[in-house]
Amino acid sequence: MPFHWREATLAVPAIPFLFLAGQWIGQPAYGAVAAGAAFSVGFGAARDLRGRRWGAMLGAMFGMALAGFIGTLIGVSLVLSAMIAGLLAAGCAVLALRDEDIWWVMLQSVIALMVAGYYPGGVEQAAERTAAVLVGGAMQILFVVTLASLVPQASKRLPRGPAPKPVDRELVISHAFRAGLCVALAIVIARQLQLSNDYWAPITALLVLKPGLHDTRARGLERLLGTLTGSVFATLFAVLVADNPTALLIGATVTVGLSYALQKARYPIFNIAVTATVVLLVTIGHGGVVVNAEHRVVATLIGGLIALGVAFLVRKPRRRIRATEDRLGDAS
Repeated sequence: MPFHWREATLAVPAIPFLFLAGQWIGQPAYGAVAAGAAFSVGFGAARDLRGRRWGAMLGAMFGMALAGFIGTLIGVSLVLSAMIAGLLAAGCAVLALRDEDIWWVMLQSVIALMVAGYYPGGVEQAAERTAAVLVGGAMQILFVVTLASLVPQASKRLPRGPAPKPVDRELVISHAFRAGLCVALAIVIARQLQLSNDYWAPITALLVLKPGLHDTRARGLERLLGTLTGSVFATLFAVLVADNPTALLIGATVTVGLSYALQKARYPIFNIAVTATVVLLVTIGHGGVVVNAEHRVVATLIGGLIALGVAFLVRKPRRRIRATEDRLGDAS
């Protein structure tokens, strides 16, 4: 199992720094948003963008900032949220079949839009979220680039996935349509159920969906198991330390490091680390660990079932789909 601990050391330090800064200025929620953005941007340290080192990190930062601004504004409207997120998810699905690194940047932006939609507000709130994302992303890039200059052997991008092969138009249209439909349905259903952190449903639907029904089923089971395991471990830890901020931050720092180090490991293992990290980050910023964990599992189940149902009803083209033709859900 690949364990890239050297690469992980580059992206970990910014996370506790941002949380502590948020606590110091009396804005823990703001610090949580910045730390969450830094966590996502940090995965870009293992990539480049069209040969430009650190380009993926910069692209993710600006894409997430813009998406966060838009998502906050449209979050007040269920129809707008579902429509725009669905359209962007369709675009993300197209990129999944075309270009690994551009797809990854787009994926972070779509996820940021769905998360921001859970915290709707006006222009002022949208601007605050955008500023937090930019601060978190910029701080992460600063830490990574500085540490990379000190430890060059840890700063190389991780191996790419298989090179994309030509895909026909029918496959692209089919996959894009299903991705958009899955995300829109997941947003509508999860919001109607008034789940805490309901964005887990559309995120799960987007990451689980694959061109083939069998692959979608397998990925859905892997994500559900990973989410359940990560949620249980993180929730038990948070309960045991009685919401002690210092202990929670230490635990989150450990899971952040594991998430980065295991990003090329098998998907269920990687998902356990990421889920545990998100649970702890949300707990530090917003509290409510037990209720949030329960709703997170329900939302994950909803998203997975929607992806499975859409994959069954809207079938892929008849020709065999090569494994290298779809990266949607293979990275975070």
